[in-house]
Amino acid sequence: MPTRLDLPGLGLATAVGAAAMLAVQVSPSSPFVSEVLVALVLGAALLNSPARRMVGLELPSGEREPDRHAAGLRFTGKWVLRLGIVLMGFKVQTGFFGASDLLLIAGVAAATLPSTFFVTHALATGLAIRRPMADLVASGTMICGASAINAVAPVVGARREEQGVAIGAVFLFSVVALLLFRPLAVYVGLSPAMAGLWSGLAVNDLSSAVAVGSQMGDVGGVMAAAAKSARVLLLAPMLLALALLRRAPANATIGVASGPGLRAHLPGFLLGYIGLALLRAAGDRLFAGAAAWSAVIAVDHALVDALMATVAAGIGLHLGLRSLAATGGRAVVVAGAASGWMAALSLAMIVAVSRDHAAVAALVAVTACGGSYMAYRASAVGEAELRALRRRFELGAPLSLGEATRLLDASERDGTLADPLLRKLLEQLHPSIGELIPVRESPLPHGEGCRWVTYWQGRSGWALVAICREPGSATPIHAHPHRLIGKAIEGVLEELRFAELSATELELTSRTLLGHNDLVETDGLATLHLVRAVGRSPAIDLQLRGPEVGRPGRLLHTRVPLDLAALRPGMRLQVREAIDDRPGQGGEGASAGRPPEPTARPVA
Repeated sequence: MPTRLDLPGLGLATAVGAAAMLAVQVSPSSPFVSEVLVALVLGAALLNSPARRMVGLELPSGEREPDRHAAGLRFTGKWVLRLGIVLMGFKVQTGFFGASDLLLIAGVAAATLPSTFFVTHALATGLAIRRPMADLVASGTMICGASAINAVAPVVGARREEQGVAIGAVFLFSVVALLLFRPLAVYVGLSPAMAGLWSGLAVNDLSSAVAVGSQMGDVGGVMAAAAKSARVLLLAPMLLALALLRRAPANATIGVASGPGLRAHLPGFLLGYIGLALLRAAGDRLFAGAAAWSAVIAVDHALVDALMATVAAGIGLHLGLRSLAATGGRAVVVAGAASGWMAALSLAMIVAVSRDHAAVAALVAVTACGGSYMAYRASAVGEAELRALRRRFELGAPLSLGEATRLLDASERDGTLADPLLRKLLEQLHPSIGELIPVRESPLPHGEGCRWVTYWQGRSGWALVAICREPGSATPIHAHPHRLIGKAIEGVLEELRFAELSATELELTSRTLLGHNDLVETDGLATLHLVRAVGRSPAIDLQLRGPEVGRPGRLLHTRVPLDLAALRPGMRLQVREAIDDRPGQGGEGASAGRPPEPTARPVA
């Protein structure tokens, strides 16, 4: 449930989403316009215009901080989105098509979906586009446009601005389809039914697919709706596949430990989606035509539309012109290639089947899948993907936590894990959707009011950890048994540094509010400092910790209770030293930031 701190951002996204829904309702009906697209555009327009100052909105940097809307927009992009995905399962319709239609649709989809995925990723890697962005474009093209993009984003670790760019790029080719599909269908001689089937199998957005099919005649619209509904059914298995494909490698396992098996890698909202889809299928058979059942379906549709408009508004409120300029053009190229590939391949197979050449259709399918897979393996997997990631890193592109751990592993293996690389990596590190959930929910204490998680630990002794600090919490005066390079990424942190005048006396030398993306470094046991979370919201910082020195850290207690608000540089404190036995400071290293693996149950 949202907290009081979430209300400004959540309220702003809701207001923009409601304005978008109202604008669509009062405007003439058009397949070129959707509530999601209008909400996205309105949010981006507000963010990139002087009007943002009227609501206290700041242009986003790597993280939108310390904007008062930050917490609520994170809530919208996380929990409102997940609720919308769960309720989306209730929109799935299975009564649109018969067995023969389903067989043809399944055959075409079995070739077009995986090959479109491979083509999208092969091209995206060559254009230095992040893999999550390629996942979004591929999913939106393969399944159902903005709905699939929003559903996939938290599974693959995308950024909110990437969601916005992907929605816009994919929707653009729905508009292209409205202009080109009918002339092409007439040119190759497709019947209205087959042309409608092609529309449902190749156009990504539901309303656009039905509109394109309706251009072929009434039967074309019906077949387009049937084929499109079948593709929507494939959202659940695609999410399952991506959840398993994109799960963290063994070295990057984070969060609360869980047992092995499928459930450990599946997000809960996906199970909710599947559960409501099954409930809808059962209800359609048991209560078809019942007024109460129709009312429940109508309410669900309205809720999903409202939630998705709110999410789209939140995405638009993250969509700065800089991010559009950086990735928008390349994303359009990739989306165009994906849409063109899917349209051409599905058309070739449908034309062959309509002319009783099923074997030719099968040959086209096998050739397309095999060729696209080889291109994918050659350009977007393993060392090829790593080379593309390194190229993006060298160009200064933002890194997710998953990408950062991949680079740390590779750099450690190559013997290039030096200070300049570590500083550059931390400067460019900006976690994507869902990557900070483990530290927010971590049960691992790191002193009073703090908890932590180790995201990566190398053989060299370096580790990447995140610390979440409750509002108002403060560390004792301490010195680490390791070097540290850190930066604040959420909330507001203040660091106080001390000079050691004698074994029992310290002098406060500085008080610094840590700016976001500003690096802070400590020199192991020689740096005495104190860190506190300022303000009313939790603060999170990321740290690269150097090798342990082989003994515990230092902890200094003041002779009298410490009044942090009254401390000024130059003041002196009387202290006594103790061993720092907090987790991760006692010389045991960052391994203390990993929950223990569950023990196997004894066999009876």
